[in-house]
Parts: sequence; C-alpha cells; structure tokens
Amino acid sequence: IQALQNAGISVSPGEVLALVGDNGAGKSTFVNVLTGNLQPDTGTIRYRDEEVSIDTPADADRLGIQVVYQDLALCDNLDVVENLFLGRELTSSLVTGQRIRRFAEEERARQVLDRVNLTDISLRKSVQNLSGGQRQNIAIARTLLYDPDVVILDEPTSALSVKASQDVGELIRELAAQGIGVI
Repeated sequence: IQALQNAGISVSPGEVLALVGDNGAGKSTFVNVLTGNLQPDTGTIRYRDEEVSIDTPADADRLGIQVVYQDLALCDNLDVVENLFLGRELTSSLVTGQRIRRFAEEERARQVLDRVNLTDISLRKSVQNLSGGQRQNIAIARTLLYDPDVVILDEPTSALSVKASQDVGELIRELAAQGIGVI
C-alpha cells in the first residue's frame, strides 16, 4: 500500500493550511514525514527554499517545526508548568547533579501563555483538572517555548466541544497573527 504519492504542500509565515481527507488518506503519514517520525522512500523536503533532511524529531525541532499530536502527550498527574517543559526541563548544574529551575520555568510559562492570551490558566493546576479545550491549548502553547516557524496540529478539535473548538480556532489565528505557519 502506498501511503502517499506526489504529495506536496507549501505554508508561509502567518498562513493557516488545512489538510483534509478521509481516514486512511495519508494525513498522519504526511505529518509524520514532516516531523521526522517517518522517512520518505523518495522525494524531497524543502524548508526555507533549501532541501533538508528530516530524519528524526530532533531535526524537525532544529528547523523550527513543532507538532501537537492528537493524543496531546500530556501527563494528567503533572501541573501546567511541568507539562509545558516535559522532557525539556530548565536545569542548573549542582555538584550532586541537575536541579530543575522551577521559578525560571514558571516565568517562561507565563510569558508563553500571555503571548497567546491564555492568562486565565493557573500554572500550578494539575492538567487532569483542565477542560479538554484548556488541555489542547496547553499542548499548543508548549510548542511556543521553542519559537517555532511552523506548528503542525494533528486533528486539534477532534474530541472537543463546539466552544472549546472555537477557542482552539482563536488560538490558531493568534499563532498565525504572530507570523507562525500553522498546518
């Protein structure tokens, strides 16, 4: 089965581009190629008018490509700040090892949430106590910690209420207004 054939997209800064298709049409496969989770057998990927190789998610990170997967990859038992920095904690070196810089993380988290008008979310609130829309917004805000050029959202409103979907749509428009390409 050939998942993709002659697939191509172009997204510019501040543009919102939607990939639409039936289940099994290759949308997720395409996203996985763009984020380094799958490698294409043939073809090229061009980024900023240069041919690039995206062999790993770290390669996508370095290029400024961030992704929010459908499952959000949030940990219910952690608070907002811990989820924003999950796996990328800000640390300082101690004689006995690494120490998480919680105050610095909280400062940066507030800057990011303010940037996208999510000022009503408590940083210390456990993610399990957030609504579906708030959880999605936290997952999207996490991408902004790394100053992306492109944010890819895999079915960002699939399990949300109409109101929460509208809130996510507003956040997407805010990202685009800040010059970020959104797929």
